[in-house]
Amino acid sequence: MKVKTHTFNGRKYRIEIAPDGANGVCDQYSPKDRYLQIFTDLDRRKGLITAIHEALHAESWTKSEKIVDRVSREIGMFLWNLGYRRIK
Repeated sequence: MKVKTHTFNGRKYRIEIAPDGANGVCDQYSPKDRYLQIFTDLDRRKGLITAIHEALHAESWTKSEKIVDRVSREIGMFLWNLGYRRIK
């Protein structure tokens, strides 16, 4: 994976593809070591949706989980239907 870090809303996050766990995790509480994890045991479409979901959290923690969930599914399905896929 090429992406090692990414800046969301002016905050730098370490990006990890982890071998197991829940769908994903986005840490907002460690100002010096923020991270976003996406777990590899997800199928590709679910992985895309999870990446969007965690990126939305990193971008704005004011949105409710319900809104982040809905928006990430809608954007993920839109991108999936356009043909976007993870390249290994």
